[in-house]
Amino acid sequence: MATTRQSIIRGPGTVKLGSVKFFDQSGIGAEIDSATQDIQSSISGKLDTIKTDQIGKISLTPVGNLTKELLDVFYPEYFKKPVLGQSIFGADDTELIVSSKAGTQVKFAAAALTKCPELYLSPVKTAFGSIEFTALLPNGKLPDEEGGRLYTVAPAQYTDGEAPRNALSGFHYKATYGSGEGAVVIPDTLDGWTISIEPQLDAVTTDSQGTIDYTLAGINVTAKCTPLGLSEAEVLSMLPVLKGRGHSTITNKDLVISSEGGLTVTLKNASLVTGPLNWGSTALRVGELGFTAHIDTTSGVLFSVDLATPNS
Repeated sequence: MATTRQSIIRGPGTVKLGSVKFFDQSGIGAEIDSATQDIQSSISGKLDTIKTDQIGKISLTPVGNLTKELLDVFYPEYFKKPVLGQSIFGADDTELIVSSKAGTQVKFAAAALTKCPELYLSPVKTAFGSIEFTALLPNGKLPDEEGGRLYTVAPAQYTDGEAPRNALSGFHYKATYGSGEGAVVIPDTLDGWTISIEPQLDAVTTDSQGTIDYTLAGINVTAKCTPLGLSEAEVLSMLPVLKGRGHSTITNKDLVISSEGGLTVTLKNASLVTGPLNWGSTALRVGELGFTAHIDTTSGVLFSVDLATPNS
């Protein structure tokens, strides 16, 4: 029997986590992983294949609109103010829904953010890189019992509308390292700032259910740019190379990257760990700077991502 063109399912959709809806730049991916294990026999070879786990991974690159509700989803409090050993999924399930414009919804019963999007701070780039959510079984349920499904599929009229066009790009960013008389200002860059938030997550599994949670084991936050307008002396003054071996690189200085109308991103207790200098007929004097953040022991905050206030 020949395949008809109208039987081939295609088309875009949207994602909603809880009550927050967001649109993608180039498509949404959902990988459903049924982990398996072979049962072997020395005389017969593989006798069977059994299922051992079930996990969903939903990924996309957000369009780039800057709103507080999106920032709260993309950079949740449990990453900004981390407590190592805490549950990522928590006690209450948050549903994630992928809605197709063609009229079908795939509902994942319990989902949580497991990969923050990189931040691109430039007037000619949208703000967010790719993001990933992980879907697990509903809390306290077995995969084969009533109400224990990883996902459900049902027809549903598409009502999410079109992607908004406001607050997508056009924001010029400058940075300040430290405060007061010793502060170093980075007024411009070659091609913007890149901020990476990389959590380390450990899976929590049970013999009867498989993976039921992730534990926060650590998180690294870094920022990099190729600056314009910095002198050799300013770069060398920020580097920790004159400290003794084994000494802390923390100088109690925050790195604040801000704009008028875009975002304000702060790395707490930032250390400059890379700062190359170049001499050549066409080479920029200062190469790519690399900063890393450390938790503020008073507030517990590692980093923050906020909407910029006017004249920030």
